[in-house]
Amino acid sequence: MKILLPFFLVLFPLFLIGQNSLNTIGAGARYVDIGDLDITGSQITVEAIIRKSNTTVSNIISKHSGAADANYLFRPTLFGITTTAGFFFCTNPITLPINEWYHIAATYDGSLIKYYVNGCKVNELPATGDLVQNNLITAIGARPANTVPVEHFRGNIDEVRIWNIVRTEVEIQQNMNFLLPTTQPGLQAYYKFNNNYLNSQGNAAFNGTPQGSPAFDIESTLFLPLIIIAALPTDASCYGFSDGSVTITAAGTGALTYSIDGVTYVSTNTFSNLPAGSYTAYVKSPQGCIVSQTFTINQPPQVPTPVINFPSPLCETDSLFLSIDSLAGASCTWTGPNNFTTSLLDTVIPNASALNSGNYNAFFTLNGCNSDTLIQPITVNPIFDINIDTTICSNESYSLGNQNLNTPGSYTLALQTIAGCDSIIHLTLQVNPAYSFVRDTSLCAGESFTYQGQTLNATGVYPFFLQTTLGCDSTINYNLIVYPIPAPPILSSNSPVECPGDIMNFQADTVTGGTFTWSGPTNFTSSASSNSFSFDIEDIGIYSSTVTVNGCESPISSIDLSILKIFTFDDFEFPNVITPNGDGINDNLDLENYFETCQEFTFYMFNRWGNLVYQQSNTDIPFGGLTLDTATLVDGVYLYKLSYEKGEKNGYIHVIR
Repeated sequence: MKILLPFFLVLFPLFLIGQNSLNTIGAGARYVDIGDLDITGSQITVEAIIRKSNTTVSNIISKHSGAADANYLFRPTLFGITTTAGFFFCTNPITLPINEWYHIAATYDGSLIKYYVNGCKVNELPATGDLVQNNLITAIGARPANTVPVEHFRGNIDEVRIWNIVRTEVEIQQNMNFLLPTTQPGLQAYYKFNNNYLNSQGNAAFNGTPQGSPAFDIESTLFLPLIIIAALPTDASCYGFSDGSVTITAAGTGALTYSIDGVTYVSTNTFSNLPAGSYTAYVKSPQGCIVSQTFTINQPPQVPTPVINFPSPLCETDSLFLSIDSLAGASCTWTGPNNFTTSLLDTVIPNASALNSGNYNAFFTLNGCNSDTLIQPITVNPIFDINIDTTICSNESYSLGNQNLNTPGSYTLALQTIAGCDSIIHLTLQVNPAYSFVRDTSLCAGESFTYQGQTLNATGVYPFFLQTTLGCDSTINYNLIVYPIPAPPILSSNSPVECPGDIMNFQADTVTGGTFTWSGPTNFTSSASSNSFSFDIEDIGIYSSTVTVNGCESPISSIDLSILKIFTFDDFEFPNVITPNGDGINDNLDLENYFETCQEFTFYMFNRWGNLVYQQSNTDIPFGGLTLDTATLVDGVYLYKLSYEKGEKNGYIHVIR
């Protein structure tokens, strides 16, 4: 049966799917062979509508016997191909529940494998190379020839399409619900399973042949492509308000979720408390497919902020005239100090005083929206007539207007205040003598000294005042420099050296202006920054150093100097087993590292007949199960002899693999 398109899909010139499907439920073979259908080159698309009846690993379309020859392998869980670059498979991260219809598709374009569920791309994987061909018979619902019965698909299969081109996501979405015309560019095979196994593409060579007892069953359902129908905004009521909103209307399969940041998705499609601005609405399907649409929340123009006009300068007893320019259709509101409030554009406060100083606030109200409040500080400035009698010391001066005075006498200054208000100052000035001394000293950080009851421990100039009989300070200035304690010297060395008698080099990083003090085992001392000598066992231990800068000594730094190989062949038992089987464990008889010695030696191995089969000295490659001529030594018991400068060891060693 074929039916007409729903209203919102009438643009597509096809028919909605409405037909039977292939049923492979049951025991035994129930699948369809479609012939040796190879796809060549580096492009392929496969599609099918399925409904699983169990959760086992199963094949929807298979032309493979393994990873080396997969021309294509299509499963509910993955799509795999073998190319000239190797075997690649892209998994489906979406779990498809049993007994539910799904449209699935996969593509390869020479660089990427993509997997789609209900028209939504759910995964992709980089891949390269041309598809590898084989002589297998493509099977729908099983592996070719049903060679692996456990991979037999159990459920319903419909609308199987195999292409030698790459179908886009849009093409997959637009056609997943529709019967295709029999001829399409790139379409190699097309199976509707409408009570037959014919290749609707028209190439009879790939007509299907049922294997076992598949049957025809109910038709599949529709799969709505995910689409945003509308994102309808409601504008903010006033400028700067966050009371806008948007309602998102969308269509798709399953429970949709919504977002306006592309990160947090919720089930409700309305978002409130939004400020004005440009947004993007997102809708996500259960398969993870996301579509988006931009929208804008507008706001009315900002109500202009009023400008307050007032006289300046403003002195005590002046009248304070206040006004703001009018705004058509708007009312105004004033508040201010001394309980001032009014709704008039212009007002006056007579005989202003300090009580009228403060912040005057005004704002407009237009169409229910308020402007920003203008806060205008206004100061009522005082006027002055001042008499000043004062005494200073000879090391001081008195500022009067633009004069710096240090001579006794009477002075008068008529001036305007900074606010422009007239004032008069009468000054009577007396000057007494004063004295000053300077002393320089230095300390190290953490040290201090006390003078006149004050403890000094930081760099700076410290004045101490001794008053004269006339009340003027005699100043003693201590110029104190506190030098920092140098950081512990940074030590380095070539420790550990390998053998006793090797040259040990150890040193401290250079410190500008610094001198070093070293100490160590066997009464070692040094004042050099770098040291070097022949290092023996009795020299092993901790070496310490300090650095002194500007007379200040650093904390101690220490370094542990040692020797790697301080033992002899007499300090350990000789090993009696070697397992040269290549597992990385006990594969070699490394005598130098085992005994941790620098003694020269010669190691001999003899077979049971006394024949020499291996010989090694200090610099030779350790014994690893091979003879002198690199042949593999058979497992067994061998006699060894180890000759070294102070003795000889003999015994047996087992070679076991």
